[in-house]
This record gives sequence, C-alpha cells and structure tokens, in this order.
Amino acid sequence: MQRIQKIVLYYVSLTILYRLTYLFDLDEPWSTLRPYTPYLFILAFGAHLGVTLLYNVATTHDKPQAYVDLVNDIKEAQDALKAKGLVIEE
Repeated sequence: MQRIQKIVLYYVSLTILYRLTYLFDLDEPWSTLRPYTPYLFILAFGAHLGVTLLYNVATTHDKPQAYVDLVNDIKEAQDALKAKGLVIEE
C-alpha cells in the first residue's frame, strides 16, 4: 500500500472513530472527554507507532546475506568505475 493511501486510510479511520463518539450517550464522567477525542485518538495512534517501532528495532536480527550482497554491489560499482578510468583507493 502506498504511503498516501495509508495516510488517507488513517485519517478516515480516525474521523469515523471521532464521529462514532457522538452516537453514544456518554455518562457524566466520560462526556467531558468527548471534545478531546481527536487528540486521544492521535495520542493512542502515536503510542501504537512508538511501541511498534521499538519492537521492530529490538527484534531486528543481523542479516549476513544482506552484508555479503552489499559488499558485492560495492565491488561491482568499483569495477565499473575503474573500467571508465576512475582511480579508486582501496
């Protein structure tokens, strides 16, 4: 899914959730939170993104094959530049 599609989807989802809060007759302690629901949704979504980011960073494993591929790509680029006459220091 493209980034703009995700942004639009999140915006529409948050708007729907915000509008849904007005369908329910909230009791007195909760009715005071109703004007702040967009901010609460954004806060909850930000917390979700933060936890997801921290989880993905914490569970990242080393990819030895990716390192080998990167080194091979660098060597190919160096060979292509040397073929064109550029001097590259090792």
